[in-house]
Amino acid sequence: MTKKKLIKLGSQTAKRGFRTEKDIAKKFNDWQDDEDAQQWLTIMCYNLKEIERIKAIIITGSHKTDVQVQITIYLKEAIAVENLSVKLVSNPQGFNQVDKRWVDRYVEMWNIPADIAKILKLFTGEIKPKSKKLRDKRRMFLDEMDSGTQKTVIDFFAKNKILIVSDILKGNDEFPVNWMLVVFKK
Repeated sequence: MTKKKLIKLGSQTAKRGFRTEKDIAKKFNDWQDDEDAQQWLTIMCYNLKEIERIKAIIITGSHKTDVQVQITIYLKEAIAVENLSVKLVSNPQGFNQVDKRWVDRYVEMWNIPADIAKILKLFTGEIKPKSKKLRDKRRMFLDEMDSGTQKTVIDFFAKNKILIVSDILKGNDEFPVNWMLVVFKK
């Protein structure tokens, strides 16, 4: 696929994702008539009869949360807030990218040592590999690296897995994700 086609595909994918976020917010805002929203609220342990009002908004910017659902319960002054990460899947055998930052950003977040940062940059293609015997000349897969290098990376991720998984799935800002909603659309 040409670079121009890849850029167009990426743009179309992003637009479909934004449309899906709007669709999900609309469903929650129409929760009294929308069976999907009612089912989601039930899964979230809300009693539909106790809900007075719902306001769903789209969170813009670099946050893991895509849609915030604000739920007002009858006879309570508090508003419950549920932050959703919405993932659009168009192919049941496909995959979805959950995070897309440069390695240096992860270095800042998780205090990744310089040697591991270099390995990750080889893996992502930020640093071009020198070896010619690779499956993909733009990057190195972990199994193409020597066993000591593999162990170094695996040990780091094993030691820091709770922090890493939490940051990638929930985020570490003012809008941490409570729920992940996967939407399948062909």
